[in-house]
Amino acid sequence: MFILTQFPEEIEKASVSFWYVKEGDEIRKDQPLIEFVTEKTSFTYQSPITGKVIRLLVKEGQEVSNKQEIAEVETK
Repeated sequence: MFILTQFPEEIEKASVSFWYVKEGDEIRKDQPLIEFVTEKTSFTYQSPITGKVIRLLVKEGQEVSNKQEIAEVETK
């Protein structure tokens, strides 16, 4: 399963500030997953699912769009 970004309505793009997790980590729903930054704000995106991070699809410093795939997660 892939995790997609879900930005607040007024934000279309943001840059990855840092990941709270790494590949191989077990994650749970609502756990902080990634920190995003825009010109005006920064915000933490929480995991919408529980599972194991298989692959991070975006790197720190990379710009992403709303609804973009950011991680591949194996769910139980």
